[in-house]
Amino acid sequence: MQGKTIVYDAITVKREGGFAFDVWHQNHYVPSVLATGQMLNVQCYGSPLRATYVAVFESNADAGALQGALPAPAHESIISSERHVATFMNQQIAPGTGDSFHEAPILYPVLFSIPSEGEKDFNAWYDDEHLGILLKSPHWPMCRRFKVHAPQVGGWTHIALHYLRDLHALESKERDEARATPWRARLAQHAWFKGDYRVLHKFGTRRET
Repeated sequence: MQGKTIVYDAITVKREGGFAFDVWHQNHYVPSVLATGQMLNVQCYGSPLRATYVAVFESNADAGALQGALPAPAHESIISSERHVATFMNQQIAPGTGDSFHEAPILYPVLFSIPSEGEKDFNAWYDDEHLGILLKSPHWPMCRRFKVHAPQVGGWTHIALHYLRDLHALESKERDEARATPWRARLAQHAWFKGDYRVLHKFGTRRET
């Protein structure tokens, strides 16, 4: 079930954290956030390359009510953590996909820091051109977009969650086409256009109990 708000919770750990951190994250930390009663469910992803764990919690609570109201991660293996409470903006789904995007094995989140003066143009490009091209790929079923609530100064303001069936999506002709348009080239001239791109593999879903 999708919510109107997400908590994008990313933790990077020491590589030697290994099994001990995995157990703590799945058996203690994620359940402690679900136990607040604010969440509908959570999808968990990881990146072996970065030693990063990302939990995407879905909620119907207002973003302001979630900000600062959830337990913080605390484990000796943690190097850094970042949490973004973000409000749903919109989504685009490829024809015939339905609700199966939640089963997609790969999450490709992209985080941007967009100044207010560039937001209208950026959003129009993403929704009216960029996603329409990407979702033509059979490996790219869906994208959901969110606006970060109360971002830090100079921090990320927008999150795009791309759901992929296969990593071939990232070397597809559709992605090449989407990255080669005049509109994108104009936006890319701005220093703020550079985003944070991650490739994460799904390893679990839980619902509030």
